[in-house]
Amino acid sequence: MIRLIVDSTFGVSKKYAIDNNIEVVNLKMILDGNAYEEGFEDTWDEFYEKMKKSKNFPTTSQPSPQDFMDAIDKIFKEDENAEILILTISNSLSGTINSATIAANSYSGKRIVAHDTQNATTCCRLLTEEVVNHIKKGITFDELLNLLPKIENALKIQFIPDSMDALKRGGRIGTLSAALASILKIKPLFKFANGKISITKKVLGLSRAITDAILELPKKLKKLCICYIHDRVNVPMISQKLKDMLNLTGIEEVKIEPVFGVHVGIGAVGLASLEEY
Repeated sequence: MIRLIVDSTFGVSKKYAIDNNIEVVNLKMILDGNAYEEGFEDTWDEFYEKMKKSKNFPTTSQPSPQDFMDAIDKIFKEDENAEILILTISNSLSGTINSATIAANSYSGKRIVAHDTQNATTCCRLLTEEVVNHIKKGITFDELLNLLPKIENALKIQFIPDSMDALKRGGRIGTLSAALASILKIKPLFKFANGKISITKKVLGLSRAITDAILELPKKLKKLCICYIHDRVNVPMISQKLKDMLNLTGIEEVKIEPVFGVHVGIGAVGLASLEEY
């Protein structure tokens, strides 16, 4: 039987993990000298509120190889013949894949593969859902490994920060650029896909940035999510524009987990999409 291990940045719900026999390995956030496991969605708001009140910028910490080994051991206690696929956030954002690889290589005579998805946050969640669906349809382990790159290449997330503060404090944008963007009310449209982050547009105002993000969506959508970091105040604007421009309604809203959220900032919104593959 194929079993999955994912890291906590995938944002899968506790119920989904239990229902689909998925083991989740936590990354951590460090704030004001305290370490917080990322956990599941029911704990995220509490951390974001602490983050809002703190004068310090949070940092993040990847799991240890032992964390992954604990998850592997748990699976083998339940099924000693399990074939295990470990999926992690892109190595361009975290070294989690290194810990997963060390853990996977610690077992002889077992089928364990640690795989860098080259994706992040909600795209990783969409990938997990696709993988689970294929497993339920009876895909073999080798067939799944061959299919993964095709799914991953069909994923992308676009996001629009509420302010440049978090990106500036995290060193992802210069102080001058952040100040100019704030003064001129310029909204950069970021894209993360295939392990690379890029700015696709710089426009005046949130409304225009959302319009451009929608125009950048694939023509043949398989799945689409509206994403937000802690504050969903601008989510209705995205929903309305999707209805007006593409006649899309009832799009799932997904809260972004803290490990990604701390680097982009509270209030950011975006679109995560999976193209037909």
